[in-house]
Amino acid sequence: MAKNPHFTHHAAKKANGRRKLVIRPVSDSLASDYRDLGCCFDQPIELIFVPMQIQDLAKSYQTKTDEELLQLAASSEQLTPEAHSALTSELARRRIGLTESLEAHADEVEKARTRGLSPPSHPGGVSEFVEEVLRVYGGQFWFFIKLVAPAVVVGYIAVRMGLNEGREIARQLLRVPISEILSHRTEFIEIWLANSAGYLVSWMAFSFSFGAICFAVDEIKAGVTPSVTGSFGAIGHRLGSFLRLSLLLFFMILATAGVGEWLLDGVLRILRQGHVHTGRFAIFALTYGLGCLALLVISRFGLAIPALLLDDYPVGQAMFRSDELTEGKWLTLAALLAKSLIGGYVAGMLPFWMASFIPGDARLPPWFPWTLTTASIAGVTVVEPTMFIGFALLYLKNSAVLPMSSASPTRQLA
Repeated sequence: MAKNPHFTHHAAKKANGRRKLVIRPVSDSLASDYRDLGCCFDQPIELIFVPMQIQDLAKSYQTKTDEELLQLAASSEQLTPEAHSALTSELARRRIGLTESLEAHADEVEKARTRGLSPPSHPGGVSEFVEEVLRVYGGQFWFFIKLVAPAVVVGYIAVRMGLNEGREIARQLLRVPISEILSHRTEFIEIWLANSAGYLVSWMAFSFSFGAICFAVDEIKAGVTPSVTGSFGAIGHRLGSFLRLSLLLFFMILATAGVGEWLLDGVLRILRQGHVHTGRFAIFALTYGLGCLALLVISRFGLAIPALLLDDYPVGQAMFRSDELTEGKWLTLAALLAKSLIGGYVAGMLPFWMASFIPGDARLPPWFPWTLTTASIAGVTVVEPTMFIGFALLYLKNSAVLPMSSASPTRQLA
């Protein structure tokens, strides 16, 4: 049993197989609080309790997380011999190296202290975390807009150019007789490359914004006022590793998208065999749903970028670190993705939805389509920072309480 820091232990002895402790509260305020509960501390109080059996302690420790066990190990001098033995056995069973893990835990706590974070003894709820993300965003609204706006503009232009190039190749392909279309495999590859190139440029642009936001959130939590040039410039010290990691994540998304298309084709084939009618909305819902599910899986590695930039992890260890820190965080990741994907889609499409109510015979100025595009870009720019701030904040908070597991692969990919 751990000693309670709110009491002073005056004596300890065994009586009839039981331990007897004579204790006093360490402060008058605590004594006053316990008097309100019907307890009196005018005289020393004797507490008699039955010590926990080592089997009970072992079962209790098996239900705790790695970080909770390390917190207990950090104050092992307060544990009874039975508790210390059970804790050591559980750490050995999980293959957690005590010395290395405690040193890493101390380093993470020190990083949290210098960043202005107070490592919580238990994680907060999803709603509380989202509220904190919104507070950080609201406190530096225009600053985060400046970090994200370039990525939104560059991404929009790149994707549009890629799609237009793909459509142009498709138009030329339609001039070919239908019986010969399948023989033009080169054109299909060119369409895929044109579309993928646009998305790649967009991805890299948003990756740079994400990296800048990671540095900005780190400085905000440390009480430092960030700057746009400083946040982007800080990426330079790990530029090579940053580019490799960003490309790795992009190709992981491409691979996941390929698996998603295969699953979608299988689902539609099963529905057709069952004579189930699938309209455009059903196909859109299935496509969007599988895409969101794929991104949710990939988001487990979203903390690799702050791990690489803020704590200088190599590419491989940054991926494993992200996987550790996001374990069991599905609801938090889903909330952040929902705000970005659903919110971004609605914000981007809202101007066009509103324009659809304009009568078809209305005379509109030639610049009106550009107004809709500008409004769409502005809406996406306002929504997007939420996810990036959330991922950066999630890394700072979780890395402060969860040291790098000694069981993680040590092979570096960078």
